[in-house]
Amino acid sequence: MLNQDGNCPDDDFHSEYARKLKAVGHPIRLKLLCIIARQDEPCVSDLWRCLNQPQPVISQHLAILKENGIVSAEVQKTKRVYSIIDPFIADLITRILETKPQANQKAR
Repeated sequence: MLNQDGNCPDDDFHSEYARKLKAVGHPIRLKLLCIIARQDEPCVSDLWRCLNQPQPVISQHLAILKENGIVSAEVQKTKRVYSIIDPFIADLITRILETKPQANQKAR
């Protein structure tokens, strides 16, 4: 689709979304975001226990999400708590969680 000037759409606009989607496209990172969205103040130890992954693996994935401006970490007493700060990704994760089949629906 052409823009008002009759030119192709701005590549920077699409590149930004492609970068964000690439960052969340890994299954572990997507799971991390779903857990962060559902839990109240999840910390690293909550996340790696929930995903049954070593702590360094989870930390590496969280670092990628932080580098891309998708999550932030806040120190609260002795733990680092994560939250989703990118509105586009927050909305995407909310939609994913809304479409996730319930456990009792899978059994049918």
